[in-house]
Amino acid sequence: MFSGNWIFVASGLILLMGSPGARADHFPAPLKRCRIEDEACHVKQAQAFVDTFKHGIPERNVAPIEIIELGTLRSNSGDPGSSLQFNLVMSNTTLHNFADTLRFKSVTGFTKDLTKPMKLSWTFSTDYCDVHANYDVNGKILLLSIVSQGEITVKLKQLQCKTRLTAVPEKRDDGNTYLKITDFNTAVKVGSGHIDMTNLFKDNVELSESTLQVVNDEYDVIAKEVHPQIMIATDRVLKKVIQNLWDTIPYEEFFDN
Repeated sequence: MFSGNWIFVASGLILLMGSPGARADHFPAPLKRCRIEDEACHVKQAQAFVDTFKHGIPERNVAPIEIIELGTLRSNSGDPGSSLQFNLVMSNTTLHNFADTLRFKSVTGFTKDLTKPMKLSWTFSTDYCDVHANYDVNGKILLLSIVSQGEITVKLKQLQCKTRLTAVPEKRDDGNTYLKITDFNTAVKVGSGHIDMTNLFKDNVELSESTLQVVNDEYDVIAKEVHPQIMIATDRVLKKVIQNLWDTIPYEEFFDN
């Protein structure tokens, strides 16, 4: 279990409660408003948001959550005296299949009490997702030095996620109340992972394959550093996605009661 300021990812795509009815100017169809106490409805609308708008809502400045651009990630695995030292820079990093396999399980915390910060949480799972990037690695495995550049894919399977979000109500000049996110954090448990890297030793296929085998044998060591960086970057994107949507929807219009 680890946590980062994370997905989708999704996390929190319960921005949902939209309605195509009398307030359709504020809510993107086909989302529907729920009664505030109806968690099953919230879960259904969260899923509807992901399924319908995973490629973004440009007119609301809501970015895609399939594919997610994560930028540059840096991690240092292994102690100076250990047999594995893996200083890895991943650039042009993208997260794939996150929204495609995301399934919400719970959504809790909505309230009509706007006198204090609101604490929301939701849980979701993803069957699998892939991280693609260009890599630059400098390190060693056993006695073998590795200094290389190429492409890397990190395959993650069976993710169980819980996002906690804190938002404060803000009264704006239009007389309505909007939610401003002040904290966004996702804890994630990954069932398994696998790393593929190209060009480790240029044309030496046998050495590259044997090195990758060792890398994956030591996956848990590398994952301790790599996973949190992926999640922090994903959370950053998801927080902005949710905030940009919420900026267009008064909280007074979230619910059907």
